[in-house]
Amino acid sequence: MDAITWIDSTIGIYLDNKIQAHHIFDVMLSELQTADELVISSFAITEVWVRRLIRNKEKLNHIILILDFTVASRKARNTDFAAQNVNELYLTKQHSKTIYMRSGNRQMLALISNNATNNQRFESGVIFRDHPAINIYLQKLETVKNESAIWRI
Repeated sequence: MDAITWIDSTIGIYLDNKIQAHHIFDVMLSELQTADELVISSFAITEVWVRRLIRNKEKLNHIILILDFTVASRKARNTDFAAQNVNELYLTKQHSKTIYMRSGNRQMLALISNNATNNQRFESGVIFRDHPAINIYLQKLETVKNESAIWRI
């Protein structure tokens, strides 16, 4: 994607009003081809975004979704739909927006301003490809999961 500027082979950045979170997801999945593990954290997620996960299900082995408890509770029907199509759904006081994918020994992590929605606003992000910073994220992710509630349908 032309709007992502790769600083080197491991770090890319963007600031654009045409790039949404699903574009970043698509770029990452296109590069890795499959994901043994996918983690998405977002304040909210739309049904359209969940359908994107469903369409790519054969490429995604294990999907973890982390959402904001208040938003997820207000939109319980949408949260149930998401829960039926992911392996794990965690709820917490959540405002981070990240996409992590691992395929074999390759990893990518996007730290983004975009929610898993489609707002058509200027959004920014940093994408890491097989970078040591990813390990720090994974350590912090365990803390988030431990402080979260699991959504049950």
